[in-house]
Amino acid sequence: MKSIISLYQLEYIFVIFGFFVSFLTFYGGLSFIRLFLKKEREQSKWKIGMVSSLLGVFFYSINIMVNLSVLKINDREVLVYHGLIIMLLSSVISYIVIRIILNENWRGRFLLRGGFLVAAGIFSTFFIGNFVYFNKVIAFNFVQLILALLLIIGFSLCIVRFLHLMNSDENLLISLGWKVLGSLASGTVFLFLPYLVFYGMIEKKLIINPGQQGDPYLIALAFNLLCIGLLIYIPDRYGVLKQMEQSEQLVKHEQQFQTLFHHNPDAVFSVDPNGKFISVNFIASEYTGYSISDLKRMTFEDVVAPENANLAKGMFKRSLQGEVHQFEVLIKTKIGDYKELYISTVPIMISGRIVGVYGIAKDVTENNRAEKMIHYLAYHDELTGMANRRYFNEELERLLMHENQVSFAIMLLDFDRFKRINDLFGQEFGDRVIQAIGKRLSEVLDDRFVVARLGGDEFTIIVTGNLGEKGVSLLAQHVLESFQYPLLIDHQECLLTASIGISLYPEHGKDAAELIKYADMAMYDVKDKSTNNYAFYKEEMSNQTLHKIVLENDLRRAIDEDELILHYQPKINTRSNNVIGFEALVRWQHPSIGLISPDEFIAAAEETGLIIPIEKWVMSQACQQLKKWQRYFGQHLTMAVNLSQRHFYQEDIVCTISSILQSVGLEPSSLELEITESMAMFNENETIEKLNKLRELGLEISMDDFGTGYSSLSYMNKLPINRLKIDRLFIRDITSNSGDLAIVTTIISMAHHLGLEIIAEGVETEAQLRILQGLDCYEVQGYFYSKPLSVEGVEEYMHSYIK
Repeated sequence: MKSIISLYQLEYIFVIFGFFVSFLTFYGGLSFIRLFLKKEREQSKWKIGMVSSLLGVFFYSINIMVNLSVLKINDREVLVYHGLIIMLLSSVISYIVIRIILNENWRGRFLLRGGFLVAAGIFSTFFIGNFVYFNKVIAFNFVQLILALLLIIGFSLCIVRFLHLMNSDENLLISLGWKVLGSLASGTVFLFLPYLVFYGMIEKKLIINPGQQGDPYLIALAFNLLCIGLLIYIPDRYGVLKQMEQSEQLVKHEQQFQTLFHHNPDAVFSVDPNGKFISVNFIASEYTGYSISDLKRMTFEDVVAPENANLAKGMFKRSLQGEVHQFEVLIKTKIGDYKELYISTVPIMISGRIVGVYGIAKDVTENNRAEKMIHYLAYHDELTGMANRRYFNEELERLLMHENQVSFAIMLLDFDRFKRINDLFGQEFGDRVIQAIGKRLSEVLDDRFVVARLGGDEFTIIVTGNLGEKGVSLLAQHVLESFQYPLLIDHQECLLTASIGISLYPEHGKDAAELIKYADMAMYDVKDKSTNNYAFYKEEMSNQTLHKIVLENDLRRAIDEDELILHYQPKINTRSNNVIGFEALVRWQHPSIGLISPDEFIAAAEETGLIIPIEKWVMSQACQQLKKWQRYFGQHLTMAVNLSQRHFYQEDIVCTISSILQSVGLEPSSLELEITESMAMFNENETIEKLNKLRELGLEISMDDFGTGYSSLSYMNKLPINRLKIDRLFIRDITSNSGDLAIVTTIISMAHHLGLEIIAEGVETEAQLRILQGLDCYEVQGYFYSKPLSVEGVEEYMHSYIK
């Protein structure tokens, strides 16, 4: 054993090595804790235990370096006990520190308690370690021992405070300088603290070195005090800088908030927990008609319409409970008008407590009014205000999908000689006749029945209520009798008779198409045999008339013997004044009758299924011709081809079109398929799926005759189409009929909002063209530019047009 005097002959190589280990331990420990804070705070206990054990090994390394610098011993038992005790206690202390830092709920006295807990651990570790290592030279000096304990407490409180600040502000250790300086201070303190504890456990007179300049105890004490001061200064200095930065950010955010508040295009306001306005912007004043000062003396309930008061109160109450909400509410302005506002509310949080609610309100009155109008137009006939074809179809589908099979009847009405009246007195008079018919039907039939106008003079009635065939017969007779009295149109009497065809569910059919078809057959059977009568569908009605049979046979021959020809109507972009493409229109050059328009044979082709080979031929011929014209004229022209519902629902339709394009060598984007609104009404999901597949090929999809019959306005956001085609029915009287003009305006506006292109057909006059251009519709086709032309006619037209 060395003499006591030699105890203080320090081996400075161990001191230096211990300092580096101490510095690296604290630097690495801060990095580990920083890593924990960046990730989820709920770290698993085994991860914290591993890091704590590693820190325990490093703290033991520091302690053994300190002890070896004072005294080297060869007693293995003492070294083993000393190592186990130091590593165990250091690991426990590290675990406690990390758990304290990761606990977000530690505040105030809890931090003080944590500091004392850490100090007790450090002191216990040093004390027990020294007691084991220096067991033969122990002699307590309580004054120095207590002083060492006080320094350990101060160091522990600084460490806990430093780490707590890092926990509450993750930016604290972003600066490498702060991190290094803090690690140096902590490492220095932790290196010298064992010496101070050592001095408190050894007789002072035994360790005095007469030749030593200065008291080493005082040197160690001075270093500890200096470094503890640094540990206090670093967070305080950072706190000052952070406070200055936060003040600048606060000013900046306040300016941004004020800009957002006062210059927001929507109404912005805040209310206290009692619903009283705290602040409002100018738009809020504009919406309500009250001045800003008036609103600040009012509550939100003062401006809400009475019927919406409970709704608004409930939403604000839920926002005061911490929820975010959006809702529509009706307010009453100062002058008594009503507005519909769409409001978003969020709670105002200050120091973790909800003190009010912020609100942003947008005036959606006009939007809602437009949506209601569009919805009304989608389900109602514009001329009569009755249900339209779409409403009828949806109601029919609803009945067919009813869980319990409900018997009902379909009555199809067509008025005899209406076309003659329309031709003699004009369309305007004819429209008034249709309106009078609708009014008469509404008077005769109550709300139990769905009465719809399908188009023209065709009306339909869905008869529910299990009336049976006898009850339906009585109702049909009642409808016919109601038209025995003439309609009064412009002081002129107009006497009409009707033909009614009836189909029964489930006796006559199980789906909508069958029921409508059979009612239609029954109606035409009445027209063929008599007028002003009704008939139920009978199976023999399905037999074709001789004319239809002959037409069908001739049509089959026409396909085989190339009697079909194509005409092409140019499509013009009036903005660039260029031909952008054509629509292919099929004609039948009958050997004995002559040229037959599609109106006379397409319906028969659809009924017999011949429409499919006809449309395949049309598509192939049109694509081949377009390819030639693209090469000849050197322009990217497009070709529009009509696609029937029956052909569209063929399983191989996508493959068929793809094969035609590949065989011709035509770019898919050059082909435009025109579908009708009716195709979207039955089996909507399958329609959308097939349209998506066609779009994936690169084809353009156009909805033809838009707005007639079905008025599928609310389906536009679902259907994957590129273009809407306004039907000639609306263009014809756009210059004189305000109703047609309103519909065209609505369709164009809707198309633009949905990102759809739009084209108008049937443009025949310059006045019609100017109106369409004024509504931002620049793609047109019609007799104003050209009628449908033969191949030769197109080439001649193009040459003259290009010039």
